[in-house]
Amino acid sequence: MSSPKLLAVIVVWRLRRRTEVRSRFDEKLTVIIVLTLGVLSQPPWRARGS
Repeated sequence: MSSPKLLAVIVVWRLRRRTEVRSRFDEKLTVIIVLTLGVLSQPPWRARGS
């Protein structure tokens, strides 16, 4: 399983938790994971073709 797919599964799992159960640390960690997922899912600069 690739890293972006694994991070996507983790994000979905974390967001399905009830809001009352999540701490501020959990929210910050979820944001960091989503940002990392965005970076990993982008194609490399050389592959863009411009």
